[in-house]
Amino acid sequence: MRFSQKLVCSMLLVVVAFFALGGSALLHGDFLDRLAASAQQEQAQHGMACQVVENEMLALLRQGDGLEDAALAAIPAKLTAPPDQAHALLRAGNNGDTLLYSSFPAVDGLDAVEPGSLADTMPGPNESVITRAAGRVWRIYGSDLLSGVRLYTAFDLTEVFDARSRSLQRFLLLECAVLAGAALVTALLTRRLTRPLALLSRASRRIADGDYGLRTGIHTRDEIGELSENFDQMAAAVQEKVAALELSVRQREDFMGAFAHELKTPMTGILGYADLLRTMQPDPAEQREAAGAIFHEAKRLGALSEKLLQLLHLDEEPLRLAPVNLAEAAAEAARSARPALERAGACVRLDVQDAWVDGDGDLLADLALNLLTNAAKAGPGGEISLTVRQDGAQASLTVQDHGCGIPADQLARVTEPFYMVDKSRARRQGGSGLGLTLCQRIAEAHGGAMQFESEEGAGTTVTLRLPALAGGPPALPPAKEDTP
Repeated sequence: MRFSQKLVCSMLLVVVAFFALGGSALLHGDFLDRLAASAQQEQAQHGMACQVVENEMLALLRQGDGLEDAALAAIPAKLTAPPDQAHALLRAGNNGDTLLYSSFPAVDGLDAVEPGSLADTMPGPNESVITRAAGRVWRIYGSDLLSGVRLYTAFDLTEVFDARSRSLQRFLLLECAVLAGAALVTALLTRRLTRPLALLSRASRRIADGDYGLRTGIHTRDEIGELSENFDQMAAAVQEKVAALELSVRQREDFMGAFAHELKTPMTGILGYADLLRTMQPDPAEQREAAGAIFHEAKRLGALSEKLLQLLHLDEEPLRLAPVNLAEAAAEAARSARPALERAGACVRLDVQDAWVDGDGDLLADLALNLLTNAAKAGPGGEISLTVRQDGAQASLTVQDHGCGIPADQLARVTEPFYMVDKSRARRQGGSGLGLTLCQRIAEAHGGAMQFESEEGAGTTVTLRLPALAGGPPALPPAKEDTP
């Protein structure tokens, strides 16, 4: 059973239960009020009948006739009784009660003492009882008179009970109409109220089938709207995670393809020259050329292996952060790059100011070294600028060269693994295609970012921006005083 159907049935059960309880209480109260109102009139009429019978009995005694059964039996006939009343007169004796007069109808299902009697259903003195006789409902009152004589008066209550039955029938018809109307209204309201749940269910099925961009579009100001908003946020998070996983898988596939390609090139050269040395007897000059080529390609493989190990180290181990002066890291990188720069005919112009960041000094120095060596490979000699500044909450390290530059359509791809703008030049210079990838990963690990600006034939500017250390440089510990 669907939730909307359960809700409709539950609401209908509640409506029917309360309507039935309320209607029953109302009908029963009205019925009791009618019985009480008729009882007041009946008691008054029964009292008047008792007074008339007693007066007749006293008249017989004054006349000296005595209270014979025949004389007493004639007294009730003098009472004026409408069709809805009946009387009975009994005399109590040692051998039982004697029925002197009765206009009561026969009692259904009872053995009467004689036709027309109600002896088995007679109430006691000053009591009343409700019973059925001749298919009608009667209330009987009894009172003790003189000389053991009892007068009983029966009043027809059939109309009161029939009125209750008619009211009950009307109530049942009304309840059926109310139930039908309530079912229709409840079904419409429930369908409207549960429509967001149906939309949410359909959306969840479509998202489960892979449509991660779908949203519920429910914006109600209630719990369902809050649930839908949370569901949309969850779907967005799932979409981001799936997109990240797909990107990661694609990057890994691209990485492995590029890695295999980059590995194949030096290995082909090494195998070719090694086979030459193994199968032939080249002269010393050819041997030196083959050995040099093998050394060069092996050196490329070593650089490639070193960069890969650094990338794995960044992915697997957390950084050990400490206050680092970016100016000192830049100066150290300039010293380390000096031999490579001199071979390329380039020099570094340092323009640094203290800029403290929270990071790993060795990694930041390695980042600056990679940028300097890339700048040296970009052009035939010239000056390379290395600048460090701190501007408020941000520290920056900038490397600028005046080399060949990077085409604008390739600028966004320079940090991709194994991507090289000029592959032949990069391989000739021993490049692995992982230097800027490593720089990008180091910057991201420090919560920073790299910006590339380049113009073909004019040079390239690379800027690293990092969050500056709050409070400036760390305080030095107090110097210990020498004690004699």
